[in-house]
Amino acid sequence: MSRPLQFRLLLLLCAAAALPLAAQDRVLRPSQPAAQATPPEQRIALVIGNGQYKDVPLLNPVNDAQAVAKALSRSGFKVALKENVGRAEMQIALRDFGDALRKGGVGLFYFAGHGVQVKGRNFLIPVDADIQREDEVAYNSVDAGQILDKMEAANNRLNIVILDACRNNPFARSMRSAAAGLAQMDAPAGTFIAFATAPGSVASDGQGKNGLYTQHLLRAMLRPGAKIEDVFKEVRARVRRESGGKQVPWENTSLEGDFVFVAKRAAPPAAAATAGPEKKIEKIAAPALKLGDSWTYQSIDLLSGSVTGKNTMTVTEITPDAWHFGGYVTDKSGNLLRETKDGTLVQKWTPKRPTYEFPMEIGKTWTAAARVDRPDRVVEQAYTFKVIRQERVIVPAGVFDTLRVEGSNKYKTTKKKDGSSGEGVGVHRYWYSPDVARVVAYEYEETNWKGVVYKKDRFELVAYKHGGKR
Repeated sequence: MSRPLQFRLLLLLCAAAALPLAAQDRVLRPSQPAAQATPPEQRIALVIGNGQYKDVPLLNPVNDAQAVAKALSRSGFKVALKENVGRAEMQIALRDFGDALRKGGVGLFYFAGHGVQVKGRNFLIPVDADIQREDEVAYNSVDAGQILDKMEAANNRLNIVILDACRNNPFARSMRSAAAGLAQMDAPAGTFIAFATAPGSVASDGQGKNGLYTQHLLRAMLRPGAKIEDVFKEVRARVRRESGGKQVPWENTSLEGDFVFVAKRAAPPAAAATAGPEKKIEKIAAPALKLGDSWTYQSIDLLSGSVTGKNTMTVTEITPDAWHFGGYVTDKSGNLLRETKDGTLVQKWTPKRPTYEFPMEIGKTWTAAARVDRPDRVVEQAYTFKVIRQERVIVPAGVFDTLRVEGSNKYKTTKKKDGSSGEGVGVHRYWYSPDVARVVAYEYEETNWKGVVYKKDRFELVAYKHGGKR
C-alpha cells in the first residue's frame, strides 16, 4: 500500500505531504530527537551512494545512501551526502571529510555501490570508472584503505566505516587476481568497520527500495540506547536469517569506549510533572464531535527515523450517520466510508474500514471484512483488533491516559487493468484517548508476501481542538 493509504488507515490525516529532496550534493543538518540534547561531541558523516554505472547499474545504492543520511542526521550527525559521483569528486569529498574530523568527535563513512578486492586490497568504484584490465583498478577507483588513513590522521575519538559494497565484481572477467566480495581490513585504534557480508562473500542488492543489509541497518541503528555492537549484531542476525544463510554481515572493531546512534528517550520533565495521577479508564463510549473540532498529526518513518509530513483533520460537516472532514467521510465511530478529491471519488469502503468499535474496554475484540474500491484496483481486507490494556503515553501534544489497541489485517490487491494481484499483512497499534476523542498515536507496519517488513510508520498528535480543550 502507498504512504497516502497509511494516512487513510489512521483516518486522521490527509494525503501525505512528502518532504522534498534537496539537490544531489547536499548537506543534511542534524534533526535531534526530542529527548536528545545537543551532542556532547561533534558527529561528522560522509555518505556515498553509487548506482548509475554505465554497464553494470545497481538498483538500490542511492536509495540506501539517502535513507542512511536521514537516519544519521536524526541521530546528531552533520552529513555530507554524495550520489552517483566520479573518482575526482569522491577524492575531494574524502579530503574535506578528513579535514572536518581533525576537530575531534565521531566520524562515520558509509558507501553503497560496487566494490572489488584485488591482491588483498579493497577498492570502491566511482560511477565514471573505465576499467578494462586488473592493473587499472587502483588508478580508476578509491582505495578503501585511504578512508582509514584519513580517519587515523585526524586523531579523533571514534570512527565508523560501513561498506555495503560487496556486490558481484563487475570486472571479474578481466581480472585474474580479483576475488569475490571484499578482503578483511584491520581496524585502527578507535575504529569500527562493518561489511555487508563476510570477507570473500557477496551481498545482495535487494529487490525492494533498499538493499538487504541497509534495510536492516536503518531499523537497528535508530533503536534508542542500543550500543553500536548490539546494533550490528541485530543486523547480522536479521540478514543471515532473511537470506537463508547466504549473506552474513561481518565487523572488525578496536573500539574501547561506548557509542550509541540514538540516546534513550526520556519523558519531558515538565510534562511528567504536570500530568497528575493516572486516570483509570473503565470504558470509552463513542465520541461526540462538533463542527470545527480538529487534530494535527505528524508522521514519522520508523525505518529511516525521519519526519515525513504533518496533516490536520477538521470536522466540516455533521450528518445523521456520518462526519465529514473535507474530502473524508466517516461513520460516527470514525471508521472511513469514502474519500473524494475535487469532487471525484478516490476510494470507497464497503461496508466501512473497521478500525474502531465502541464502547471500547480492555479485553474487547472484534473482527471484520471490508472491500476497498479505487479507480485502479480493488483491495479485499480481513481485520482483527483487540483492546490490550490501559497506558499513559507522551506525544508532542502532551501526556494522555489511553487504551492501547492492537490489530492486524490480511489484504489481497487486484488491479483492474490486467487482473494481477498481490498479498500482504499489516500490523496496527494505536492509543485512544477519551479526552481527545481520537488516537494520540498510531503505528502501522506492512509485510510483503516474502515476510519482509518494508513500511513502518508512526503518527503522533501534535495539537488538537475538541470539547473546548486544546
